[in-house]
Amino acid sequence: MKLAKLFIVVLAFPMIVFAGEISFSEKDTVFHMSPVIITATQATERVTPVTFSDLNRTQLQQRYSTQDVPVLLSELPSVTYYSENGNGIGYNYINVRGFDQRRISIMVNGVPQNDPEDHNVYWIDFPDLMASAGNIQVQRGAGSAFYGPPAIGGSVNLVTNPFMPKPSLTLEAMGGFQEYGETKTTKLATRKYGVSINSGIIDQRYMFYSRLSKIMTDGYRKNAGVDLNSYFVGALRFDENMTTRLHFYGGPFSDGLVYKGVPKFFSKDPKLRRTNYNYFELNPAEDSVTYATLRKPQEVESFSQPHAELLHDWEISKSIFVHNTIFFVQGEGYFDYDGDWVSYYDSNNKPTASNLWFRKYAGYDSTFGISAFPSLLLRGFVGNRQWGWLPRADISHVNGELTLGAEVRIHRSTHWGKIRYASQFPSTNYDPDFHIYEYNGQKDMLSLYGHELFRLHDNVTVMADLQVVYTQYSILNEKFLTNTLSIPYLFANPRFGLNYNVDERWNGYVSLAYTSREPTLRNIYAAEDAYFGATPQFKADTLGGIVRYDFKSPFAKPEKLFDVEMGMGYRTENLRFSVNMFWMEFTDELVKSGTVDIFGQPVTGNAERSRHIGIEVDGSS
Repeated sequence: MKLAKLFIVVLAFPMIVFAGEISFSEKDTVFHMSPVIITATQATERVTPVTFSDLNRTQLQQRYSTQDVPVLLSELPSVTYYSENGNGIGYNYINVRGFDQRRISIMVNGVPQNDPEDHNVYWIDFPDLMASAGNIQVQRGAGSAFYGPPAIGGSVNLVTNPFMPKPSLTLEAMGGFQEYGETKTTKLATRKYGVSINSGIIDQRYMFYSRLSKIMTDGYRKNAGVDLNSYFVGALRFDENMTTRLHFYGGPFSDGLVYKGVPKFFSKDPKLRRTNYNYFELNPAEDSVTYATLRKPQEVESFSQPHAELLHDWEISKSIFVHNTIFFVQGEGYFDYDGDWVSYYDSNNKPTASNLWFRKYAGYDSTFGISAFPSLLLRGFVGNRQWGWLPRADISHVNGELTLGAEVRIHRSTHWGKIRYASQFPSTNYDPDFHIYEYNGQKDMLSLYGHELFRLHDNVTVMADLQVVYTQYSILNEKFLTNTLSIPYLFANPRFGLNYNVDERWNGYVSLAYTSREPTLRNIYAAEDAYFGATPQFKADTLGGIVRYDFKSPFAKPEKLFDVEMGMGYRTENLRFSVNMFWMEFTDELVKSGTVDIFGQPVTGNAERSRHIGIEVDGSS
């Protein structure tokens, strides 16, 4: 979308003036107001031997308007993104060193955000969160996070810090215009409205913050509109040796589905590249589309995922800090998608799996004809709940700091689908609320970790990490095929590194890391696709004509990575420059097969051996 005009109105008014002074210094205020920033999960230049990039509060305020986090991070080394609807608002996906976000550990205030089942991150669930952000750090390479999903390509930790020491009221309004068609019709296609209130410091102890906003866009591609509603409510309490923060944020949204890409040669045509197909067939020899169907306007989504966080930091002594985070996430919503692709008979005029499924369970029979099947609109429902506790202790000792911590997360989900609309229904024995698939998912996650930074010399720092991770997938209450399974995984992920400061300007570092990670649940069994033929991906026997799966022997293997990182940096008061090299050796890497599933997501499988090598250069002045 071309932004022909942009207008921003920001107003700040003093609200209430309180007498008295804060009883801690400005330096302490930075700690108390942003305790998450100074933790082991955040790397420090010339100290931590990790490859990373930072965006601070000032940079975020200067660069952010309406775009999603992946768009903003794409300015950093080895970070790219793509947008489904074409204008960076809605469904956007980040890649680090070519690794998709399923293999990047994403955290907000240290809370893991990767979906426990498919490992993806849906940034659309965090509308306008950047307006309340204080810092983002992107660490590149294996093992960059000490808890949460083990990092393959790297990790992203977004820290919210909206509290301000002075009371203020901020109003925002902005918009972007887009030209449509050959007539060059101009329309206000993107709008954003927001209001935020900061209480300032109350009674030398409390601070409150709240923000409401709305972002709407038509999207660049057809039927790709997005309507985002956002809220963030925060409360902060200071005590003599502790701080306590409570965050509640999220936002219900609706959008038009636009998950299929377009042919490459469409990019040359301004009209064609805005198309939104749900299916197309190509003639590669002539760069042409032989058959295509446009996405229906009724293909829409509605979802909401509120987050609640309680963060507590306690300074027990000058050398011991204890941090605890308790969180709860609940997501619930649906998406309506086209079902006309459901095949009734195959090319040999034999019933397909979906034919048999609909005839046996959904009440459809053969009265619709041999080659014709009713036009369908299907609804998929997803309900998620996740609880978590993240305890951590930072212990300062002679010549170093030791961090010990744990992660406990419990995830429960409900998935079902039904026929939302059909051009023709069976005359008898049809239940409009019948679920064509239904199952419950479970995942339990536990990890223990230790992180040591030891100063061998004033100019030499050694880092040693170890993360032990246990996870277990389960599928329960699956109707129709009645598969029940439970698969545990246990990994140990070590990392070692050294940083050497040559002088006040130059430094160098090296790190070695080994990490493993389990496949996604869809790699094991795409239970929501069972009605058109998906089966559990396990070894099986067919004695007596009955399929028996060995649920202890999945085909998909955990991917394992050994990563070597080497880098050097140079800095002065006005110049920053760094260069690093990485060498990543994989066993059983989950790679894209070249095909996508019905929702446009890549289908992956294990590659026996693979290697990634690269050089990254970064600088600023």
